[in-house]
Amino acid sequence: MKKILYLLFLASLFSNCGNEIKNKDAKVIVEQGTETSPTDQPVKTEEEIPIQQPQTTTDDLLGFWVGDFVPDNGEKDKTMYIDDGYSWSRSNKINIAIDKITDSLVLGHSVVAGNDRPFEGTVEKLNNPERYFFQVKEPGDDKYDGVFSFTFFEDENKLIGKWTAYKNIEIKQRKYMLYPKKFTYNPDIMLEDSKRYMDWNKNIEKKQRLEYDDNEVEEWIAKEFAAATHLIYKINASNKVLTKSEVENLKKGDLTIIRNSIYARHGYSFKNRPLRVFFDAQPWYIPVHANIKEDFTEIEKQNIKLLLKYEKNAAEYYDSFGRG
Repeated sequence: MKKILYLLFLASLFSNCGNEIKNKDAKVIVEQGTETSPTDQPVKTEEEIPIQQPQTTTDDLLGFWVGDFVPDNGEKDKTMYIDDGYSWSRSNKINIAIDKITDSLVLGHSVVAGNDRPFEGTVEKLNNPERYFFQVKEPGDDKYDGVFSFTFFEDENKLIGKWTAYKNIEIKQRKYMLYPKKFTYNPDIMLEDSKRYMDWNKNIEKKQRLEYDDNEVEEWIAKEFAAATHLIYKINASNKVLTKSEVENLKKGDLTIIRNSIYARHGYSFKNRPLRVFFDAQPWYIPVHANIKEDFTEIEKQNIKLLLKYEKNAAEYYDSFGRG
């Protein structure tokens, strides 16, 4: 009997294989957010599906924007050349800090060449949604105050603009291309061999003499500038207490740079031109403050005291042929 029932079941199963499903009204619950595209629409491949990029908001523009603050093309060549083959282009590293944006009002400050100046102005979102245009003004009560006009380019995450001084100073117009930077104090960071330090304001004249095989003698006067040696790349005055033996035989230029490297690690903006040119060339350096007196660690305080003691009486110049 069981065998007969089994055969009847198989026959019924095979007879329904080609028939249409009868329960047309059955419903399947598909939760919202899990729907697939209708089968009559072409399904896009992964390559065809557009990627939705997050839109920039004004909050994304807050923070430090850092780069070179260079004389505008309309200015005459301001590059300075020193007798020793040393030159500098008169550019400064600038930090434009955007502190607050409310609707179209912008508040911030600029830090460059030892000056920390507030500014305020407006920001406008252009027809192109990837760009914002800023026009901000410094107060005008400082010789080097002026007006900044710059545009934010979202696709390249940079600011490009110009600055014009209110007063008729030596370099009245400058331009800049700035990128976002975050400042973090790091006592372990070391100087990189990016640019030689030379104080072109300090030099002595030395008489040079050269004798040739035919007894001909050539004499000339050469200038010797105060400078630093390769030892500045080996000594860190922020992460360890220095000893007398480490500093007592250093030249004045070495002591000066080792001490000022402490200030650079704290983001100090240098007024002194030779120091500014040297530290602006350091890739990690960001001018953030014009006053860092309360920022030093106990290690740095001890080292500053020691370095100043020897810097005061150290030899200013040394034989250029003995440089490391």
